[in-house]
Amino acid sequence: MAYSFDNRVKYVVRYLYDIDNNGVLDKNDFKCLAVRNTILENHGNFPADRFSANCKVMDDLWNEIAQLADFDKNGEVDVDEFKAAVQVNCVGKGYDSFPPMFKVFIENQFKAVDINSDGTVGLDEYRQDVITRGAFADIAEIDDAYNHLVNDADKAAGGISLGRYKELYAQFIGSKEEGPFMYLFGPMKEL
Repeated sequence: MAYSFDNRVKYVVRYLYDIDNNGVLDKNDFKCLAVRNTILENHGNFPADRFSANCKVMDDLWNEIAQLADFDKNGEVDVDEFKAAVQVNCVGKGYDSFPPMFKVFIENQFKAVDINSDGTVGLDEYRQDVITRGAFADIAEIDDAYNHLVNDADKAAGGISLGRYKELYAQFIGSKEEGPFMYLFGPMKEL
C-alpha cells in the first residue's frame, strides 16, 4: 500500500534524508542536505553564510535523530530505527510537539519548495519539488495529487502556506490514518 504509514516513513527516510542512497541515515546525509538545501533555498546561488547556517541546522538535526533513533549506537539509523523513533516522538502528535530540529527541517523544507518566496507552495512549485524524487510519464499524476492535497483555504490563498505545510507534514509522518496529507510529496509508489 503506497500511502500506508510504514511506506510514508520509508519514503521520508529514502527521499528526504538518505541523500547518498546507501539505505541508512548517517552524518554524511546531513552534510549533503546542507549543500542541497543551500542551493535550493537560494535558487542556484551558494551564499557562504546560508551554507554555514544550513550546516549547523543539519548537524543539529543529525545529532537529534541519532539521539532519538540510533538505538544500537553504530552511527547509522536504519528505517526500522527511524520508524520506532517516529512512533514515539511523532505519531498522534501535532507539529508543535515534534522534536525541535524536526521542526526546523520542516520549515527549511518549505523554504526550499517555495521557490518564488511568496509564502505559499503553488502547483508549479509542487510539481518542481515532486519531480525531483520520482519518474512520471504523465503530469496529470502530479496535478491530481496536488488537487487531493489542497483544501478550499489553500486554493483561496494561492497555495499551501507554511502553517498548513507544517500541519500536513505532521500528519504525513505522525498519522497512521490516511487523508489528503498523504499527497504532500506527490504520488507515491510502494517501497
